[in-house]
Amino acid sequence: MKNFLCFLGLLIGVNVSLFAQNVKLTESEVATVLSKQWEIEFGMMGSEKIVQMPGAKDFDLLFKENGSLAIIEDDGTVRTGFWKYQPEDKYIELSVDGKITSRITSLNNSKLLLILVSGKSESTRLPNVEIHFKPL
Repeated sequence: MKNFLCFLGLLIGVNVSLFAQNVKLTESEVATVLSKQWEIEFGMMGSEKIVQMPGAKDFDLLFKENGSLAIIEDDGTVRTGFWKYQPEDKYIELSVDGKITSRITSLNNSKLLLILVSGKSESTRLPNVEIHFKPL
């Protein structure tokens, strides 16, 4: 996953069209479904599935109903941030250190689909990269 994450870091700043957003829950439903710890299941780059390489660094996401989130790395490092549901745009925006870093574009009890972005604009999606999470 480390190589995968390094590659994603290189892609920041590339602008392409944003796929349709699919979070169709009420605000209270989002808080209930989202509020748990999620682990990376796999990544997708275009049509290619990317799995974690042995020994690569990994992380989990822990969401709380109050809008806070924790990024928990394998080495115990924890970074904090916030999430905010955007019902009109049908996605959940994640920010770390005051910067929008990603969006959850699909969510249900068993799956969370995250894309990385480099800002609030509709054209800030990184090209064809998705990270799929499952509840821990």
